[in-house]
Amino acid sequence: MDNNAIIFSKGILGFEEYTEYLILEDESSGLYYLSVKEEPSIEFVIISPHIFKEEYSPTISESYFTDLGGGADEEFSLYLIVKLAKTMDEITVNLQAPLLIHVERRMGVQAILEGTRYGVKESLSRMIKGADQC
Repeated sequence: MDNNAIIFSKGILGFEEYTEYLILEDESSGLYYLSVKEEPSIEFVIISPHIFKEEYSPTISESYFTDLGGGADEEFSLYLIVKLAKTMDEITVNLQAPLLIHVERRMGVQAILEGTRYGVKESLSRMIKGADQC
């Protein structure tokens, strides 16, 4: 398996038929690109929530960790899907359905948060401005 390959056995919402992805980091921007291995034209921009000082600490159901074989917290990475737009103020990030990846096993799942204050279309610009004020 490629070092940058990730298996999402249940796919990603709206793209359930695709299970094999490649993740690439753009070190200059802090962005990552998650592309469908079988269909490279399908690509998601994702970010680590840790780039924000604003606290993002979702409560993720234990079942998602179990789906990935379990393990200690530090064995997992969390990413957020970004929806690009024409202007920075229109770019949104999905805080309600983060991607949970077991780093060693190269397996991932999209975790759907239940009863949360986090939205599907949160303003990335607002989050960055909030981080600057901390």
